[in-house]
Amino acid sequence: MSLRLLRGFTLIINDNINLALEIETMQLPTLEESLETFQPGGADGEIEIAGMGTKALKCPFKTKSHRPEVAGYFGGAPGVRLPFTGRKLIIDEEDGSEHEHAVDMRGRLTKLSGQEMSGGKVTGYDNEIGAIWDYTEYWDNRIMHRFSFKRGGWVVRNFEAVNIGRQRILFP
Repeated sequence: MSLRLLRGFTLIINDNINLALEIETMQLPTLEESLETFQPGGADGEIEIAGMGTKALKCPFKTKSHRPEVAGYFGGAPGVRLPFTGRKLIIDEEDGSEHEHAVDMRGRLTKLSGQEMSGGKVTGYDNEIGAIWDYTEYWDNRIMHRFSFKRGGWVVRNFEAVNIGRQRILFP
């Protein structure tokens, strides 16, 4: 396995606002299972029960700009979600090959917080994409993970289709 390093990234909002020259940081959603602890009456310790679902996905990002086109997407009418696309360029340090890691999300701009203003400093906003309804993560155009709230949760995990029976029965 060779070393692959991030060489650039961007976030595109609503298919028409590319933040490539304004984005400072972006963190992909944390994939975290919901767990419940259980200690049976006859046991000396507890165990975590997994498979209870996934915690709500959130994608924080920071910009170094003051664009009303971005700030205007905060909140909005109930039920309205926008497409967000994050793209990263990864370079293999051994052979120089380029790889794309991308995510597509449908969610809402749920946080808009102005950074502290200071003379001589460039400021912008701390933002967060939340209420994520659909999430697809790609590696070199292959679907690595896909989550769809409307289809009951995970559809693809680690490049493999999952929950096929549940989707067939619950969401025909």
